[in-house]
Amino acid sequence: MADHSGGAGAVPSPVAGLAEALLDASPDAVIVVDLDGIIQSCTRAAQALFGYRPEELVGQRIEVLVPERLRRVHVSHRTQYASAVSSRPMGVGLSLYGQRNDGSTFPVDIGLAPVRFGSTECVAAFVRDGSERRRSEALLRDVNEISQELLAGKPIPAILALTARRARDLVGGAVAWAVVPAGPGRLAVAAADGRGAADLIGATLDVSTSLSGRAMAGAESIIIEDLTTDPDVLAEARGLGLGPGLFLPLSSEQAAVGALIVGRDHGAPSFTASDQVAAQLFASAAGVVLALGQARVELEELQLVSEHDRIARDLHDTVIQRLFAIGMGLQSIQGRSSPPVTERIDTSVQALDRVIRDIRETIFDLNRGPSSGLDLRQRIGTVLSEAADQLGFQPTTAYRGPFETAIDDEMAGHLLAVLREALSNAARHSRAGSVAVEVSADAAFVVLTVTDDGVGLSGAGGRGNGLGNMAQRARQLGGRFEIGAANPRGTALEWRVPVGGGRA
Repeated sequence: MADHSGGAGAVPSPVAGLAEALLDASPDAVIVVDLDGIIQSCTRAAQALFGYRPEELVGQRIEVLVPERLRRVHVSHRTQYASAVSSRPMGVGLSLYGQRNDGSTFPVDIGLAPVRFGSTECVAAFVRDGSERRRSEALLRDVNEISQELLAGKPIPAILALTARRARDLVGGAVAWAVVPAGPGRLAVAAADGRGAADLIGATLDVSTSLSGRAMAGAESIIIEDLTTDPDVLAEARGLGLGPGLFLPLSSEQAAVGALIVGRDHGAPSFTASDQVAAQLFASAAGVVLALGQARVELEELQLVSEHDRIARDLHDTVIQRLFAIGMGLQSIQGRSSPPVTERIDTSVQALDRVIRDIRETIFDLNRGPSSGLDLRQRIGTVLSEAADQLGFQPTTAYRGPFETAIDDEMAGHLLAVLREALSNAARHSRAGSVAVEVSADAAFVVLTVTDDGVGLSGAGGRGNGLGNMAQRARQLGGRFEIGAANPRGTALEWRVPVGGGRA
């Protein structure tokens, strides 16, 4: 530590020499400043922390190490401290930042202590890089947030979306996405956050050849230098202009429940060992939370199975039989009635037939076992919840036929993208007061219809490339897309694709 006390000819004290050696060996930068804010001395660690050589700092104001936006308030705080100096941490309860020689800023932790430097009353600032401490605090805060969302009953896709967002923030990524099992040998992107996130959701990949599958199988994180050129990276992600990538297993003690991927922009620095450790800790904690969430869902499904069986039996054995009896009674008097009454009876019998058909579809849904992988209804529900924030109300939903067994992973990705675009168009252009969504399937086709009661196509203005994208997704699966006027007002959209997506 350079001595500028002016004591020419003095014999150095062994104790003073030991103290100086200890200060120079400290990983913390020790900067001695007089009460006017002029740097009198500093240790070699200041160069590693701030990028300045000690001789460059001596004689400068301490504000040279403070971000420009904070310098005025720092001068005010320093002046207040100089009126009553004491040993204490600096800025208790505040987020403190330093500025390096290259202009970059970073969080710092600072302790202050009054000292005498020669004949001058000074303050010694012990400065440490606070990045890792702040990151550890953020990690604990993020895991706690995810746990609270789970306890609040939020659906797994929503928790995965939050997990991706917090992982991106934790290590400075441009985009992050989470994949989960979606059937034998397949994974699907269940949530994403950041630039291009909408293009990733619903994409599928092979568990045996993908980097996500390798991270899950090995229970270890994987760093990739260029996500754009690596052939084992998800195709949809390769087109996002990303550079370094970090693949993390989401694991519990029993097994991997998915993978978490964070990508930085092309040309950004690679992930450091510190980034990798922090992200792996976060992913491990998030994996345990998600495993608990899946266990909760499975338990709820098991509890519902017996109740569903009971309701289905009651509907079939009691309600349908009574409706049949009512219909037969009406038909028995139809022949003895006048033409107007006969017409009304016929209309009522047809209405009863429709009710019986709807009840049978309900019985089918009740008897349907829990689906494997990410539940399609949950994914559709997540899209509807996101759209409700834009629309100002919750769209209504109807499901008809065995749509979940008719829709494979690829088709599900297209359907969710079309639904998201249709709801976004309704929110931006239709000025609707209600939106109805229906997903139906039979032996031949899967049909998505979205109907609103807004201003209609003529009053909605331009809708960009969204309609073309929806039509292209239908053609890609061998189907068709139509949009027109709803009755009595608004817009009706129909997206119809063959079961199997046109594939042999």
